[in-house]
Amino acid sequence: MNIEDLQINSVIDNNQLCEIFKCAPQGGMRRSHRTNTLVLISDRTKLYQDIKKNGIYYYTGMGQVGDQELKSQNKTLAESKTNGVAVHFFEVLKPRQYAYRGEVELAGKPYIDRQEDVNGNMRNVWIFPLKNVVDNGWVDEINELEKELVNQKTISNTEKEQVIKSRIGQSTFKEKLLQRECKCAICGVTDKNFLIASHIKPWSKSNHAERLDVNNGLLLCPNHDALFDKGYISFDHEGQIVISSHIDETTKTFMNINPSSKIEMSEEMKKYMKYHFEYIRVI
Repeated sequence: MNIEDLQINSVIDNNQLCEIFKCAPQGGMRRSHRTNTLVLISDRTKLYQDIKKNGIYYYTGMGQVGDQELKSQNKTLAESKTNGVAVHFFEVLKPRQYAYRGEVELAGKPYIDRQEDVNGNMRNVWIFPLKNVVDNGWVDEINELEKELVNQKTISNTEKEQVIKSRIGQSTFKEKLLQRECKCAICGVTDKNFLIASHIKPWSKSNHAERLDVNNGLLLCPNHDALFDKGYISFDHEGQIVISSHIDETTKTFMNINPSSKIEMSEEMKKYMKYHFEYIRVI
């Protein structure tokens, strides 16, 4: 199983968790450089007094004895908005059962609170407010739709994907992209009726967080969306268009493909474009 295969609220054991995230088998904050992740485990059967209120998890930092310091994985979590580390959250409500709550991000600044340590002494602890990157309500609806469609033999997988995207993910996803910039990233068409919210890393290859991540999207006109979706055009690390050798000069003219086209990309977008360039692009 890969990280993108994890379903919200699914329960796994510690061995599976370590295999998926390539992390250490112990600790409440497990950093993995191999997967560039930080796994947080809120173990309600043990010491920490983690709570959830109004959709926000209040997660207690690392350190069981004495005052906690903002170093090691506490520092990694505090800087997770800028260091590029993906944070994944689990709750343990029963011994050895790890319930996956999804990818999370800081919902506010970490702050200091008072709690007892493992020896019963009062000390300072760091509290990290966390929220889900993707609203789990959307995730649940996507899961339910996928279950409904899995037994329908009369439509293809591509058609099933289009149903889900049109009913849930695509509308939310497009609104996010329109808020970022209301025009085709390549040709500049601005009429939103003719703009398509195109995933850079395909929907079928993305997890729920990636499916609704605005950094995994481009607004494109129908012509450029079709070409990009099939891999006939892509973009390199600098945002320069790369055109497939299968596209002749006449097609370039009629499809409005300009070899000098270039798009602006954030660092977050570049990781998705790298996937498209390496796995979707038609050479």
